[in-house]
Amino acid sequence: MGEESINSINPVALVLASLAYSYFLATYLPKGLLRVLSLFPVFYIFCVFPWYSSSSLLRGILSFFITWITSFKLLLFCFDQGPLIACENYMDFVLVSIFPIKIRENPSRALKSLPELAIGPLILPIIFYLYMYKDKYNQELIFLLYALGIILGFYFFFTFGANLATRYELLQLFKKPYLATSLQDFWGRRWNRLSSNILRHTIYNPTQDCLKGIVGHGPAKVLALITTLVVSGIMHELMFYYITCGMKPTWEVTKFFVLQGVCIVLEAGLRYLAGVKGWKQFNPVAANVFTLGFVLITSYWLLVLPVWRSGQNGCRLRPKGFDVWSLEMLY
Repeated sequence: MGEESINSINPVALVLASLAYSYFLATYLPKGLLRVLSLFPVFYIFCVFPWYSSSSLLRGILSFFITWITSFKLLLFCFDQGPLIACENYMDFVLVSIFPIKIRENPSRALKSLPELAIGPLILPIIFYLYMYKDKYNQELIFLLYALGIILGFYFFFTFGANLATRYELLQLFKKPYLATSLQDFWGRRWNRLSSNILRHTIYNPTQDCLKGIVGHGPAKVLALITTLVVSGIMHELMFYYITCGMKPTWEVTKFFVLQGVCIVLEAGLRYLAGVKGWKQFNPVAANVFTLGFVLITSYWLLVLPVWRSGQNGCRLRPKGFDVWSLEMLY
């Protein structure tokens, strides 16, 4: 496929169509492997999606929210788990899939009965697509598109703006990470709680449940933690791959998260040993300084320097399949 063909596709419409397929069609398949297989094309599209941007910053944001978080939410959805199960309509499904929000436990019922919930997400991409090729149409149609876009924008903003605040709850991504007194406290409860939560449900809990009957509860927790941070490292490596315009990974980012996982295990072991031996509790201020210092130093060493060395700030749309990018990452 040539670059011109790829550029003719509206990426926003592509994502909305993928989510429509997931909501309206995949839902009727039995949960489990069959539903996962049915969503493989969607996962592929979400992997390609960040390349539609030439900005390294925007590619990083899109790869986090779409390629990683949305894909993992859909993965949970395949097993009737996660935040998407609470969605009652297509708009719920789109918003909860993409943004760091969830349905309130007792949401307002104002949005439920409105049939136009799906109209905006379906019509706006069509308007954007036609506007991209405005040179092919007469001026009267272009003027109509402008007017229709403005009217729809104001309508949905003022109609649903107040209701959205009562129906959806914005997730707290960070919880004062500068107050962390341990690595477990920093990564598990304070830093990027969105990815921590999604990894807990997609990787940590299933891994622990599978292993605790084989190796015991304690070792299962350790192995589940290391596995979770390895997966986190790989997903961050993928994000850095997008940010650096597809440069061959050095795997330093993955090493960073594996290092954090090993240190969390050692930290927990020392805490347990201190309790058994009756050692004096570590000073909270000193623990805070040590924790933040360790995170900052290792972040600079294994996260900042790889991007700095790449020297990549922008790149062209890359008209190749994700299978080619996967081979580039490995070789």
